[in-house]
Amino acid sequence: MILPPILLHYYITERCNCQCSFCSIWKSSSPAADAATDDVLTNLKNARQLGVRYVDFTGGEPLLHPQLHLLLRQAKRLGFKTTITTNTLLYPQLAESLKGLIDFLHFSLDSLDENQHNTMRGCQTYNSVMESIRIIQKLSEKADLLCTISEKNIHQLPQLVKFARSLRMMLIVNPVFSYSGSATIDPALLSDVDAFAAHPFVYVNKAFHRLRRRGGNQTGHPRCRVIDSTIVISPQNEIILPCFHCGFCRIPLAISSNHRPAVINMAPPGWQQRISASMNDHQARQHHRNPIKRFRESETFRLFKKMQGRFSFCSGCHINCYFDPSFVYQPDEYMLLSLQAKARYAFYKYVYNLPASTRLFSQQGSTR
Repeated sequence: MILPPILLHYYITERCNCQCSFCSIWKSSSPAADAATDDVLTNLKNARQLGVRYVDFTGGEPLLHPQLHLLLRQAKRLGFKTTITTNTLLYPQLAESLKGLIDFLHFSLDSLDENQHNTMRGCQTYNSVMESIRIIQKLSEKADLLCTISEKNIHQLPQLVKFARSLRMMLIVNPVFSYSGSATIDPALLSDVDAFAAHPFVYVNKAFHRLRRRGGNQTGHPRCRVIDSTIVISPQNEIILPCFHCGFCRIPLAISSNHRPAVINMAPPGWQQRISASMNDHQARQHHRNPIKRFRESETFRLFKKMQGRFSFCSGCHINCYFDPSFVYQPDEYMLLSLQAKARYAFYKYVYNLPASTRLFSQQGSTR
C-alpha cells in the first residue's frame, strides 16, 4: 500500500522576533516574506485532497503572520490536525483568537534560569512563556513545553521535568541538531536525556537518538522519506525540494508558461539539466485543478523520490521535523521506537490523570 504524504510543513513567514543561538533563519540576508493568505487557503484544500493529515504552520515565528487565525480556522474546517511552535512573545495578545484552533501548541522553554533561557533564545521571552502558561490554564487549552537540549542547559533538565509535571504539561525534549548534516553529538548527552524518558509528562523519541548514535542518515541505505511523507511550501508559494534546509529546487504552485523552477547554486552536478528536462511533463499539467497533485504526478517528483536521502548533503542528516514523519514510512526499529514514544505522549497528555488541582500556576512558586 502506498501511503499519501502525512505532513504539510508550511513556512508561512520568514520573519522572526528572536535570534535563537541554534537557528539560522533569522540570519537570512534576503527580504523576509509572509505567505499570501489566499495561496495558503488554496494549498490547504489541495493538500487535504491528497490525504495529508497534519499541517505545521512554521517560520520564522508563525504568530507574526497577520492572518494566522484565518489559516488555522480553515485548516480545522478541512479536517487537519494543526501544529504551532512559538517563542510566545505574541501569544498573550493572540490567545483568545487562537483558542480551539491549535491541536499541538508548543511553547519554547529551554531553562528555568531566566537569563539562560533568554540568552539561548536571543530575546526576552522567559516572562512571556510564564504568562502564556497562565493564559492557557485560564482558557482550558492544552500546550506542551518544547525544550532544545545542549551541553549548555542539560543540567536544567531535572528541574524542567519537575516543572512540567507540576503543571501536567508535556515536556518535549529535543537534543539540538545541526542543519549542516553532521550528526556528531556527545553520546553522554543523549544518555542523560534517555534517563528521563520514563518520567510522566516527558516526551523523548528514542528513534531520533538511535539515528544520531549511528551517525544520522546513511546515503547508501537512507532512512529519510521526506519526499514520500512531507510537502514543504515556502512563503513565496513554492514547493521546496528536497527539504527546506537543503532546498535547491523550488516548484512554483502558480505556474506560468515562462516560469520554471529556480534551481539555486547548491544543486548537485547535472541536476539543473535533469530538472529542466523533467519540467516538460510538469508544464504540460499546469492547468490541473490541484497543482500539488499535479506535481506529485510529475517526473520531477519521481526524480526526487528516487533520490530522497541519497544526495551527498543528506549524509549524517538528523533533522527532527523530517525524520519524525519519515519513521512512519518504513516498518523497522525506528518506526517501533517512534510509535512507542507517541503512545506515551498521547497517554500522558490525554488519558493519565494526576490528582486534580484548581490552583493556577504561580510564577513565584515555580521558578525558584
